[in-house]
Amino acid sequence: MPDTLNTLAQHHGGDGQKFMQLMQETAAGRFDEAFWAVWADWIAPILSEPAQIADFGSGPGALLQPLRERYPQARLIGVECAPYMLDMLDNSLYEVIDHDLQQPNLPIADNSLDAITAIFCLHETSQPIRLLQSIQRCLKPGGRSLIIDWVRAPLESYIAAETSEDIFDNQTSHETLNNLFTHFMEHNRYSRQDVAWMLEQIGFKVLENVPLKEGRFGRWVVEKTKTDL
Repeated sequence: MPDTLNTLAQHHGGDGQKFMQLMQETAAGRFDEAFWAVWADWIAPILSEPAQIADFGSGPGALLQPLRERYPQARLIGVECAPYMLDMLDNSLYEVIDHDLQQPNLPIADNSLDAITAIFCLHETSQPIRLLQSIQRCLKPGGRSLIIDWVRAPLESYIAAETSEDIFDNQTSHETLNNLFTHFMEHNRYSRQDVAWMLEQIGFKVLENVPLKEGRFGRWVVEKTKTDL
């Protein structure tokens, strides 16, 4: 857990409260009409009644809140380990589990969930195998996971999307350069095919593997086959 929390602290610029607020302010752009159209195509059709849904790496609950509005009777679970995110999760609206997703033994029963989301969670992990294994274990046969994350992109396109500043100007601050390159290394851990390969090796059927945002992000929809018990 300390290693994960240290990584998150560095990734969040040393100010978890500020990053948490940014996540809340930008949530509408992540969970927009295009997101819910994908949800309607791939996730909504396989939900039971009542639905059983978990959000892995749930942050301050920006996805759990609209899910509660859409599925008022659902069992909703948020899994998070950063203290400043946990403080914002409302355990009166959904179950909250404090767990490092790079560790095994996530306290959710086998074959119990219809759907699991992991939105901008993979890139936070130095190794995502335990996280992906937990998704596979917790899903019901026929259950699905929607994963969206940063993927490897050329430095030039990454920098162009992140700043309009000329980073080769001698006056560019050390703080600016350090922030850009630290995040570049974190956001470029895995290619889109790396993620698809890991998902396939764990036993998922990959239903969708598409680029987003000029190839800087990826989206995967996977299904736990009915023979995976």
